[in-house]
Amino acid sequence: MFNELISELKNRNVSIIKVVDVSMLTAKENRGYNIAILIGITLSPSYILRLSAENITDHSEFGDKEHRADELAEWVAGSISARGYHAFAQSERNLINDYFNVSTKTTPLPHKKIALMSGLGWIGKNNLLVTQEYGCALCLCTILTDAPFPTENAPVMSPMCGDCSVCKDICPPHVIHGTTWEPGMNRDLIVDVYHCEGCLKCLVHCPWTQNYMRAYNFI
Repeated sequence: MFNELISELKNRNVSIIKVVDVSMLTAKENRGYNIAILIGITLSPSYILRLSAENITDHSEFGDKEHRADELAEWVAGSISARGYHAFAQSERNLINDYFNVSTKTTPLPHKKIALMSGLGWIGKNNLLVTQEYGCALCLCTILTDAPFPTENAPVMSPMCGDCSVCKDICPPHVIHGTTWEPGMNRDLIVDVYHCEGCLKCLVHCPWTQNYMRAYNFI
């Protein structure tokens, strides 16, 4: 079953698939499941280039791929359930049902935390997951399950942002504080999510995202 799911997700243009053991987390976080599957779909280098060059806000591809990641997570959960196991897709639609705290804009187990547990990347000064290969150009979703899948937990990566302050400097409403993330740090010390305009500039102009764009020879 596991290999079939991996193969099908790759056929559906999923770039990242990670499986981690979350049994050590609290019941509130893992909802009683011991396995988490992270899937990631990359934003295209051409989309990043256009947003960079034209200095515009355009959620078209970002929104489409966020929705696609959610759809695929729900498909994975359904496929696992059809084989006699239990699974819960942490899609936006499912998290609305009592799993998203509107006042604090938080969920018990963010996709980013699972990504950190897999060693995929680190939390940047923009409060986004940053990876060496794709920068921040990823749309993520996760599935919790009790299916006996092989896991690949890894040490949590320390931020590799250094002295860079691009995301802070380019943020129109100045909600990014320029703080380097540490485990257990309160999110509000990094970014004021309540006044974020969702313009994607901190995602697009992150040097790691720009490196990803350049690697595909678009400039």
